[in-house]
Amino acid sequence: MADQLAFPLDATPPGTYRQRGTSSLQRLFRTHFPELTARFEEFTKRLGRFRLGRIRKAVEAFLECGDYTRGLARITCTNPECTEEYFRPFSCKVFHLCPSCSQKRTLLFGEYMNERLMLLLPHRQVVFTFPKVLRLFFRHDRSLYGELCKLLYPMMQRLYTEAAGNPIEGAAVIAYATSGDFVRWNPHFHAVFLEGGFDRDGRFVHVPSLDSVKLGQYFRSTVIGFFLERRLIDERLAKNMLAWTHSGFSVDRTVKIPATSPKARAALAEYIARPPLSLKKILLEEHGRSVLYRSEYNPYFKTNQKLFPAIEFVVDLLQHLPDSGDHLIPWAAAGRSPAGARRYGLYSSRSRGTWSRKPYLLRLAPEGWKEQHALQSEPHLGQSHEQQPHLSVSEKETRSAWARLIAKVYEAARPGSIPCAASAVARR
Repeated sequence: MADQLAFPLDATPPGTYRQRGTSSLQRLFRTHFPELTARFEEFTKRLGRFRLGRIRKAVEAFLECGDYTRGLARITCTNPECTEEYFRPFSCKVFHLCPSCSQKRTLLFGEYMNERLMLLLPHRQVVFTFPKVLRLFFRHDRSLYGELCKLLYPMMQRLYTEAAGNPIEGAAVIAYATSGDFVRWNPHFHAVFLEGGFDRDGRFVHVPSLDSVKLGQYFRSTVIGFFLERRLIDERLAKNMLAWTHSGFSVDRTVKIPATSPKARAALAEYIARPPLSLKKILLEEHGRSVLYRSEYNPYFKTNQKLFPAIEFVVDLLQHLPDSGDHLIPWAAAGRSPAGARRYGLYSSRSRGTWSRKPYLLRLAPEGWKEQHALQSEPHLGQSHEQQPHLSVSEKETRSAWARLIAKVYEAARPGSIPCAASAVARR
């Protein structure tokens, strides 16, 4: 049992590099995934009848994550006075399954939101949840997330415009998640909305509050109309849902992000991009037949922990694995803006391209955005191509983010507290 508790009870001092090893979750999958594939027909209601290939590919990659025999990078310092170096195994990048890889993605997304996207203005987090009767549809048709995303921003923008009394242009980032506490299936949306918007004269109109009752009713009628239009529900059920006293629809606007708090912006971004599972919350039973999930007290389950049979826990976790190519968050930390990115209004790619021509937006743009666009516009006069080697966007991002991510993951006070972190490069 002691080796199963190694991760939560790790006493390595902050700022010290901890060599990657096999996690308890990887041991769990190595033991029980063959059984799951053999019994896959029993779990198709949760995992999908035609998703075994996608699941098997993701699990196989996850089991190789951190394995030195599958390839490694040599990390060495570029400072000629330093001789520090070490080896690091390759990662799998199976987000929403591998906690280690998901943590890096979460940190990069937090930096992107805080330093390159969000205007220095107050924002509000809005969480949209659905009743149980509709959650089943999201399990079997995951394209519904993207379609509903397109309805949420116009809905909120109409309410902000109505409260402002004049047409205003707002901004939003919307991400969808499938997991609730204890890895249960609970599809919902996390959205970050600008609290107000800009009028035609470029003046910011602050709208700190909205009518919560009207917002809840508007959200319920919009979603029911969406499902009715696609004939996923009939008119009888739609009328019943509109009349329910406790509808199961919920809109939470309690979390506010001040304009002057970069930590709050980064923390919120990391929260909405978090994976379904943290290794710190699970413990394996000594023989690996059960998994104990520990969390804060949950009023729905009326407990702070739950014991799973190992195979059931594996199935519950895999149900949150997105389809290949799905973008659950607007991932653009490496300069990419993939199809289906959930950024709207002033945060859309097209609008952000015009910020430099609008002084009222330029002065409120985050510093990272200003630096990036200044570098892109500055000519390198009198310098040869050899003096300015070409680097792709992803290479620049990797080199600039490496030290910061190590400092965050290993809780270092500053990048310099980790030997060579500030100037480390990887060599394959």
